Amino acid sequence: MAQTEAQKRAQQKYNAKNKEKRKVTSYRNSARTFIRSYATEADLVEFEALIKERHRINKLLNRLDGVRAYMNDPQFLKDAQVEIEIWRRPVDLLTDRLENGGTDQDWQAWFDKKIAPKFSKEEPVVEITHNGKHRFYNGNRAYDILDWLD
Repeated sequence: MAQTEAQKRAQQKYNAKNKEKRKVTSYRNSARTFIRSYATEADLVEFEALIKERHRINKLLNRLDGVRAYMNDPQFLKDAQVEIEIWRRPVDLLTDRLENGGTDQDWQAWFDKKIAPKFSKEEPVVEITHNGKHRFYNGNRAYDILDWLD
């Protein structure tokens, strides 16, 4: 049965509002179809490694909730003179530096030397600035350092 014009408009409106949700659903369905119907043994071994890495990243993201708790405590930040920024992925840090870091530094070279070798592409980065010095940590390490500062 054909859609009415009102149904088409409603579908377009829903699609526009839910692009990310639809993209994730599509990727999930494609992955399931591939695994069930086409994956070779080598593919499955590769996927197992990817899944283990994703578990590690998700654990880091969950630990960042503790870092966010410190961020929401104004007394801690005032006393410790600490600024905290959390980047979901290293590339988000680079993008911010390119957009807001000024032009007096080659941010891509800085990123390639200081950040990229220390973090996987999907690993969250916590930037802690204390007394004007910037340090970069993964979620677990940043949590441990902040716990020590407290």
